[in-house]
Parts: sequence; C-alpha cells; structure tokens
Amino acid sequence: MSMNFGREQALLRQRLTAKGSAELAAQRVAQFGDRVKFLGADDAEVLAAATDLAETYPEMGRAQMTAFVRTLWGSKTHELRCVGIEILAQRASLLEPPDMPFVEELIKEATTEDLGARIANDVLGPLVCKNKKLWKNLGKLAKSADEKLMRAAVRASKAPIEADNSVFSRFEDLVTPLLAEADAVLQQAIDDVLAAAAEQDADAVKAFADAHGRKLKSK
Repeated sequence: MSMNFGREQALLRQRLTAKGSAELAAQRVAQFGDRVKFLGADDAEVLAAATDLAETYPEMGRAQMTAFVRTLWGSKTHELRCVGIEILAQRASLLEPPDMPFVEELIKEATTEDLGARIANDVLGPLVCKNKKLWKNLGKLAKSADEKLMRAAVRASKAPIEADNSVFSRFEDLVTPLLAEADAVLQQAIDDVLAAAAEQDADAVKAFADAHGRKLKSK
C-alpha cells in the first residue's frame, strides 16, 4: 500500500486534535514553551495512533519510514513528532549507521525531556546495539556541550550493555569524564545504566562504583 505523507499527517492531526485536551495543551505550553504546537493528546493516544499507522503499513521500509518521520517532525507539532518517534522505536531494527546524524538531530530538537529520552533509549540505543562501531559516535555525543546529547549518549548505552556485557568497559570510558558534571538528570541516567549493567555483571559494576565513590542504586 502506497503512503501519502500529507494525507496521513492530516489524518493524524485530525485524530489527535479530537482526542486532545485544551487544558493539557495549555499545561504543556506553560512547561515547555510555544516553540512547537501542542494538541493536548496524552501519551496513550499518541501510542495508539502510531501503532495503528504502523499496522496499516507493515511493508514500510527504512527509506519511507525515515522520510515520513521527517515529515511529521517538520510539522512542529509535539504529538505528531511523538508519533514519528514511536514508529522509529517500533521499527528501530530497520535503521542503519547512515541514519545516525538524523537521530542526533531529533535528539537536539526534542522539545521535552521524555521525548529526548525515548529517542535515546529506544531508537539510538538499538541502533548502536545493532552496530557496535557506533560507540565512537556515542563518545562524541558524550563530549558535546549540548546536555541533551550528553544524556542521550549515556541512555543509548543501556541497550548494548544489556545485550552484551563485554561492552561495559566502553561504557566506563564513555561515562567516567561525565561523573563530575553537575547535571542531575545526567547523573540519574548514569545510575540507571549502572543498575541495568549490574544485572549482567555485578562485579564489574561494583568495581567501577567503588573506584569512583559512587553508590549503586537498585534497578
């Protein structure tokens, strides 16, 4: 089935506007500003819309998927952008190393912390898990002056570590320079990955924590 991007975007906007709440939209504007439009649809409605769309186009390949996500992202509407990210997350296995710059841009432009975390955890993470040579890209993100990219580098390391505990040493190299950062959200992300890594190799994680005077938190 051929996808008409404009038509599908219009249908999504119509659906999510109908499900939206003016009160929720106003709350989000107050919290995140008006750089993008908020329709006021909640996360469950966004997920349902994304799932329905993915099921309607099961043959959607990498090129069509990324092009459609670019279209939704260009709408500058929060809920439409979230639909695009849900589709990417559901089909992250289709992504390839050349998609890395695209994913980085999504992270930099994410309006909310939750959206940035979703991209890092469930889009970038699986991409790096599938292509371990991209660890060097995570290293570059970790050295960025952009806090969104630093947080993403840490969060994206979780999936590869859970899949293969031998990469924990790479995580140590990536995260050690970040331990002194004052960003509380970044430090929480580090703790979250350490807790996940401890499920795979408790001794290695404990040794790292002890070496840096860091208290481990339960997963």
